[in-house]
Amino acid sequence: FHDTAFELGRRIVVFAKHLCGKGTDYALRAIAAAAKNDPLGAPKAVVLGTCCHHRCEWRSYAARSYLQALRCGDTPAEFGRLCRITSRGVGATDNTPRADAGRRAKDLLDEGRVSYLRALGYDAGLLRYVDASVTPENVLVFARCDDHLG
Repeated sequence: FHDTAFELGRRIVVFAKHLCGKGTDYALRAIAAAAKNDPLGAPKAVVLGTCCHHRCEWRSYAARSYLQALRCGDTPAEFGRLCRITSRGVGATDNTPRADAGRRAKDLLDEGRVSYLRALGYDAGLLRYVDASVTPENVLVFARCDDHLG
């Protein structure tokens, strides 16, 4: 058995599904560190299936500057409230205004993560990979790097 995935010169792709709360932000920070410090350069592509936004934490959230620029969820206390609101948007059949607010709060957190990747030089966005009637935990943060990242 010969694994070529880690041979010198190979490019890395980061992929994770159901990366709960702060796990997504730790992954984003690791990607930023690799982009800055890894002699092989930044990961070529990133695909993160986010979930459990109620488990995000202010100290680990990678896109605090995004929220601060919006003046929304921009302090530890406000961020905690924003994360609690996200727990309202997890029922696939719940179409109430309360559930809609929860889903919008999740989107806000994920848009911040996209902003973080763009600031690193990635071409990034969000993608809904399955209909919300199946699960509202249906968002991927995706990104690809330009050649200047490594």
